[in-house]
Amino acid sequence: MELHTSARALTQGVVVAVAVAGCHSAPRTAVIGYAYTYHLKPAIAVAAEEIAAQPAGRGARIVIVPDSGRTGDPADVEVQRAEHMAAIPGIVAVVGHSGSRASLAAAPIYNDARIVQVTPNSTSRLLEHAGPWTFDLAPDDSVEGAFIGGFLADRLHALRVTVFYENDEYGTGLRDGVLAALTPRGVVVLDRVPIDLTSDFPTLVEASLKLGVPDAFVVAGRQRETGTIARLLRERGIRRPVVAGDGSLVLPDLARLAGPAADSLYVVAFWLPDAPDSLSRAFVERYRRLTGEVPQSADALSHDALMLVVAAIREVGPDPAAVRSWLGGLGVVRPPFEGVTGPIAFATLARPRLLMTRLEGGVPRRVAP
Repeated sequence: MELHTSARALTQGVVVAVAVAGCHSAPRTAVIGYAYTYHLKPAIAVAAEEIAAQPAGRGARIVIVPDSGRTGDPADVEVQRAEHMAAIPGIVAVVGHSGSRASLAAAPIYNDARIVQVTPNSTSRLLEHAGPWTFDLAPDDSVEGAFIGGFLADRLHALRVTVFYENDEYGTGLRDGVLAALTPRGVVVLDRVPIDLTSDFPTLVEASLKLGVPDAFVVAGRQRETGTIARLLRERGIRRPVVAGDGSLVLPDLARLAGPAADSLYVVAFWLPDAPDSLSRAFVERYRRLTGEVPQSADALSHDALMLVVAAIREVGPDPAAVRSWLGGLGVVRPPFEGVTGPIAFATLARPRLLMTRLEGGVPRRVAP
């Protein structure tokens, strides 16, 4: 994704500010690391504008350092990224990483370094035990799986389901959550098919259909797997709903990969740009003005994670331990943080609420409860 010119300038301005601060060893500079893939970089531009418009609070100068330009084995890359972030002078907190596996790989480094980690859209329930310095913003896979299972049984009235799942922390966690929700409802699972990016999808789909055609399919994977499976089913004349987790909601990639089958897709979201509240409206307006695009669920979560850390630093200063204590006290000794995606409080498990969407013309539309 290319940043709009004004957004790119804002992002570069943040990076330059960090370099200058490092050269002069400014003691009141608070650095927030942003360990995310490039397609979510516009969140930095939006956050930078909001930070500039806010009062200084306890006097800390806040800058954001992105790091997404590493290649190699995914696990090694995330460890290297975390090590790089943890070594930045003045680092207070890191927002990221991109997905459950990446966040879990990075968590030990941040916890050992006593640096706050806020993960915007990682859903693995294992993050609950990643350490006291790791805070997970999104509902975990057991909650999302229960939501999907309830939708399949109660809204789609599915009696038989086939589950395709990506064989990683995200996919297996979501699979287990879905299965746990389907079992007590008496829904029969015809097949459970592990997949990854190297899978022979036509062969896997053909083999699974030999066990029977279910009332609905579940894909616990990301946009490429979900779109490909939906398209292959449609090519075989199967017009059954395909229900996918939040990891699939990457647009326009998902709609492009699914092709004519996009209208069969139901996808979980944590937020939609048509949300009517004033915070969401202001965020959408700012995002569109700076980037020329409409924000999606992952953008809103990433923005909330950044501004949550900013609010903590404004309140208690650039000490990581104080920021950690502030986050842990949300909903206990202080009100939840009011984010674009809803109230956030870790101790009381206040999280962005789950929405079911259906793709219509490549755009996710909320499905009425």
